[in-house]
Amino acid sequence: MLKIDNLSKKFGEFQVLNNININAEKSQIYGLVGSNGCGKTTLLKHIMMIFKQDEGNVFYDDMQVKEDSEIIKDFYYVQDSLFFPYQSTLSKLFAYEKLMYKNMSENKFNELVNYFNIDKNKNLNKMSKGQRKQAAFIMAISAQPKVLLLDEIVDGLDAVIKRKFWDVLIQEVMDNEMTVIISSHDLKELDNICDKVGIMHEGKILKEENLEKMKDEIKRVQFAVEGEFEASEFSEYNIIKSVKIGSINICTLTGNVEEFKKNLEEKYKVLLFDKLSMSLEEIFITELGGAGYGTEKK
Repeated sequence: MLKIDNLSKKFGEFQVLNNININAEKSQIYGLVGSNGCGKTTLLKHIMMIFKQDEGNVFYDDMQVKEDSEIIKDFYYVQDSLFFPYQSTLSKLFAYEKLMYKNMSENKFNELVNYFNIDKNKNLNKMSKGQRKQAAFIMAISAQPKVLLLDEIVDGLDAVIKRKFWDVLIQEVMDNEMTVIISSHDLKELDNICDKVGIMHEGKILKEENLEKMKDEIKRVQFAVEGEFEASEFSEYNIIKSVKIGSINICTLTGNVEEFKKNLEEKYKVLLFDKLSMSLEEIFITELGGAGYGTEKK
């Protein structure tokens, strides 16, 4: 398990990370999502020991991770802004990284080069953004790391290549018990593949939970009643948000839906009542809205 324990970091007077706690299990895809500039990339760089934290620690299997730790050689990080050495090709990069990563697999490398139909002898800096993303992903999977950190890995990719990425990644997680942390703004994509999610805002983790459990905790219902619905009468169900569109009321709540419906029927004549599924995007908006993000007035 990868554990981030009370990690904090300041750049000058600016608190970038504030008491971060994360638990990412083996054989798990962890989605790290958050507002712009909340510190996601900075957190990933701390896991890789690129930055030195002011407080807190990083642990893997209860062993503290330091810059000179042997375990750091089993971590692999693909950053959002890719940089490749001048005149480098995928073949040259593989030969170089094979000296650094003890589990680098030539068979896996060749299989993925064919699967993604990438020219391994083409100058990487002359490839398109999407091709460079594929090249970086091929290197990451070929290294067979125990911890894989991916920062906006599918940004700029078409739907077909995205699906190939996820198919490969899910298979690797299943086969090799890899721990994967993906930082991304593409919440719809993460909704389909993540086991667990951490929601960040202003350098803090607002919520961390198994995604399915998170969806169970925050519910959305739509209903129509005779008369005017008053959300204040149902405060015990913790209604986070209530809006009315035409004759339909839509409420987001954390309380028991069945009890809410029963109470609603006791006070109103209910004409319609449905429970709606919550997506990761809707949970994200709800959680950040509760923190005041996006609710600022002009």
